[in-house]
Amino acid sequence: MKKGRTAVVVALSCGALAWGASRLASAPSAARWPEDGALVAAAPVVFPAGFGRHRIYLDAGHGAEGNSGNRSSLCRDEQDFTMSLAEDLAQQLEQSGHFEVKLSRQPGVLVAYRDRVQEADQWGAAAFLSLHSDVRGRPEQWSPQPGVRCSRNRTAPGFSVLWSDEGGAELTGRRLKLARSLAFHCGQTGLTAYDGGEYRELYGSDDQQAGVFVDRHDPAKRIFVLRQPTMPSVIVETHNAWDDREARRWEQSSIREAFGVAVSAALVELLRSP
Repeated sequence: MKKGRTAVVVALSCGALAWGASRLASAPSAARWPEDGALVAAAPVVFPAGFGRHRIYLDAGHGAEGNSGNRSSLCRDEQDFTMSLAEDLAQQLEQSGHFEVKLSRQPGVLVAYRDRVQEADQWGAAAFLSLHSDVRGRPEQWSPQPGVRCSRNRTAPGFSVLWSDEGGAELTGRRLKLARSLAFHCGQTGLTAYDGGEYRELYGSDDQQAGVFVDRHDPAKRIFVLRQPTMPSVIVETHNAWDDREARRWEQSSIREAFGVAVSAALVELLRSP
């Protein structure tokens, strides 16, 4: 996502019931993300006793009228990538038995952002999580397969988590907690945080957690899904879609499973009782 970004919210807590883990490879590797040999894995999520079941609103970014998002190095529209990822993540969260998930849209259906925020509020979601991919760097043209040409840039890989400090102290504090927790757990899996090189005029970097950025757009242009939901909300830019290495790795089930564990862990930390 470059402009017109969406927001994402997630929640998770620690405890006595373990769920879902990606497998760690036994052999050490010197490869670095997003190279194929770079390891990405996560320990199981442990839910505390009495954690219960929480409603999570998953926003598959873009998919609105006139807004399909970016076009990746594999010539895939962002709205199609986020729809696929949201469906996989929803299934993983539901299978834990601790989350009830509602998707912001279905394949082929266009939904306005304002309608998504309103639906999440009426449904009583505990968190709002918006999934996106980014595009960064100066693109060059290349052919991922014969007869197809699209943009590519390998200079700025990594994930980022965006949040808004607009609003009351309690809500903004919970947004920041979610953003930091999600970035931390993504980093623990082996995913790399984006350094924010192209964000400087639009976002402020966090002084405590790599990969976390606060919205610094002009007030009239600040991101709707970050500042409007009444529950904690964040946007996750999963990767640089112009980096063909990252684009391919985010199609792998192992990467999506590790991401799902990171999201679950962050939601536990946000939603568990004091």
